[in-house]
This record gives sequence, structure tokens and C-alpha cells, in this order.
Amino acid sequence: MKYQTNTFYTTITGGSIASIAFLLGGIDNLVIALVLFMIVDFSTGVAAGWGENKTSSKRAFQGLIKKGAMLSLVIVANQLDVITGGDASFMRNAMIFFLLGTEGISITENMNRLGVKFPSFLTQRFEQMVNKTDEKGETNDKNSGHS
Repeated sequence: MKYQTNTFYTTITGGSIASIAFLLGGIDNLVIALVLFMIVDFSTGVAAGWGENKTSSKRAFQGLIKKGAMLSLVIVANQLDVITGGDASFMRNAMIFFLLGTEGISITENMNRLGVKFPSFLTQRFEQMVNKTDEKGETNDKNSGHS
């Protein structure tokens, strides 16, 4: 049996993934965690909206745009690391930690809206992540990352 591959599709898919990985500074555990947090946040947000009969495609689309903007912040932070010559990816990692904290807070809020009990120490740790990152680099108000 002969297998055929669609070379055009493979080239486009592989090129896109490689380009995204390059722009994000690589696909490491931090990026994987951020993407997973974003997926869980979006899913729990949609579920909470559905449970409250407040689901709308416009709000869901705005949520996806916000997730794209968050990834853009990681790209910008990574490029700042490249420009400054830092091999440690400090700015990129700090940005990812900040975004993980805001996503974590949003997940806990969505869980509360769904009626799921969430340990308070986890909420405190997420808030601590956001506040510590905020002290190192001034950002907008604390609620700017919630979706």
C-alpha cells in the first residue's frame, strides 16, 4: 500500500508551526503551559457563559482576539530579549509568568461561576504571580488580563 502525502499542506503546516515556534522563542514547558491555560480559560469561560445563558459568538470571538494579543505580547517580549542580547529569555519568561497568573485567576473565576469549589491557596498563588511580575515591570491594572 502506497501512502501519499499532500506536500503543499505539509509545507504550509510545518512552516507555520516552525515560524510560530521561532517567534515565541521556542516551544518549551512555559509556552505549553500558557497555551493549555488559555484553552482551559476559554473553555471554562464558554461553559460559564452557557450556564448563565450569556453565551454569544461576539464575546467568544473577543476572547479569542484577547488570546492572540497575549501571544503577541510573548512575541514582543521574546524580540526584546533578542535585541538586548540576553540568552536567559528573562523578558519572555516574565511575560509568560504574568500571563499564566492572569489566566489562572480567570480560570478560578470561571470555576466559581460554574459552581466548582476551588482551593483558595491556588487563587492566592495566581494573584501573587501577577503582583510580583507587576512589581518588576509596570503594567495596566490588575484586571487587564481577565477574560
